[in-house]
Amino acid sequence: MLRLLSASSLSLALVAPGAVLAADAPTTPAAAPAADSGGEMVVIERIVAVVDDQVVLSSEVDGVVEQMLQAQPPPEGIDRPALVRQRREQVLDSLIAERLLDAEVKKLRVDVTDAEVDRVVQGTMQENNLTDETLKMALGRQGMTLAEYKEQLKKQLTKMKIVQLKVKSRVSVSDEDVKTAARQAEKATAQAGFSRVRARHILWLVPPGGDGETQKRKSLAARGRLAAGEDFAALATAESEDPGSKGRGGDLGSFGRGEMVPEFERAAFAAPLGVVVGPVRSPFGWHLIRVDEQLAGEAVDPEAAAAGLRQRLYEKEVETQFQQYIEELKRDAFIEKRL
Repeated sequence: MLRLLSASSLSLALVAPGAVLAADAPTTPAAAPAADSGGEMVVIERIVAVVDDQVVLSSEVDGVVEQMLQAQPPPEGIDRPALVRQRREQVLDSLIAERLLDAEVKKLRVDVTDAEVDRVVQGTMQENNLTDETLKMALGRQGMTLAEYKEQLKKQLTKMKIVQLKVKSRVSVSDEDVKTAARQAEKATAQAGFSRVRARHILWLVPPGGDGETQKRKSLAARGRLAAGEDFAALATAESEDPGSKGRGGDLGSFGRGEMVPEFERAAFAAPLGVVVGPVRSPFGWHLIRVDEQLAGEAVDPEAAAAGLRQRLYEKEVETQFQQYIEELKRDAFIEKRL
């Protein structure tokens, strides 16, 4: 999965700052339990951010934060209220980015059809020898339904289309960039004494626009389980969200420099044999990595090596420019936070 891969109007009456109000609510308790007999306005939902003509609701933020805290309960002694405040700020920023992307999708008329999503699902199933039932089981182990998985894929495909329309033209990798990267790789190989490694990993995917905090906490919890003696391959099979390697216990086979995304490569080539390192953040998400072998160099086609380096540099620059694009959308938008 990691080998040279490419890198989302609610109409409400803003009657009062930070809240949606219901006036003259019915007195039936089931319909409006907070309304009194005098017909007072009651808060039925809080708005925690306005993003141009869209809003982010408190319930959305709280729902994500609750999932994060359930996935990794705070350790004893931590200031829980402070942690919740921090998480709410992070989740709010992520949801604001999603709202901005939603608006761009409409403006650019970007459309991802169900047929496109289904083709990706079918390709994944064929590549990993999955049936409908085993796919659902694999997703269930990750706490995800097939519908949620398809929604995540739709966001990823949408991001790819936006990249093609708005970001790709900004990306440039020169021959000198490739030569510089090649010299750095040669120097690192000479210092390390090996040029390939065989490694396993466990991946927690971070969706486009997400801050990755939930996935990071899951990876930290998994590292604790490994430290307590759990088997890496078994945990990768149960937890990893990389469909290409989880069925092999996270085994990625052997790879050299320039074959993986830079963040993953640096961690893998710096890792001591047999020692779990991470969590490591890459454009895909959070990883735990264990290197099982360090291998001597093999004859490499110079043209193929240069092409691999160029692709790696291109992917890195695409991600950098996409994040810059998000920052530009934020600068051009009206954003009011009300946390």
